[in-house]
Amino acid sequence: MVDFTEEEMMALPAVMRALAPEMERIGWDRPLGHLSQNDMHRLIVITVEAFRAEMAEIASQSEVPF
Repeated sequence: MVDFTEEEMMALPAVMRALAPEMERIGWDRPLGHLSQNDMHRLIVITVEAFRAEMAEIASQSEVPF
């Protein structure tokens, strides 16, 4: 397991909110091993995009320490 920074932990709820509509479409009860390659790709892309966007937002609100 990866040790997340405080900022990364703060970004996780935004990632979960971004994934929820796609999971609704796919079906929450479907095991990951039964997803199509396209579904897995979409989940990964949504996750990475949401994480990057939220990290950028968090960084923009941070003060530069020097």
